Amino acid sequence: MVWRVCFVLMRGNRQDAEDAAQNVFLKYIEAAVPPEPGEHTKAWLLVTARNTCLSMLRRSHRRDAPLDALNDRGSGFPYNETADAVMRLPEKERTAVVLCLYEGYTAKEAGKLMGCPENTVYSHLHRAKKKLKKELGE
Repeated sequence: MVWRVCFVLMRGNRQDAEDAAQNVFLKYIEAAVPPEPGEHTKAWLLVTARNTCLSMLRRSHRRDAPLDALNDRGSGFPYNETADAVMRLPEKERTAVVLCLYEGYTAKEAGKLMGCPENTVYSHLHRAKKKLKKELGE
């Protein structure tokens, strides 16, 4: 789950996603106060994964690679035409799609993880679906 979120946020760059996921688990191990077991741990891991990826992207640690070179079906992420289109979405829309449609979070839960209101998540999803529909066809 953590790796999939990192893979999407790092725009399909497998190596950067692996680095980010590894950093997330290092932060978990080194945390002075670990999150409570259960859903709190899952939420903590997802938020930390998102923040780690955004930090890496801001620091320009990402290496650009064409999406065609990344067609790795053994990656754990369903890589196909739809996944290509999802990865081309703007970050907030892409994150909403991954959390709600791939990971199964509700809009309210995704809003907490993304740091935005529930209705904003619905807006991101609506715009993302509209773009995907236009790009992939009806």
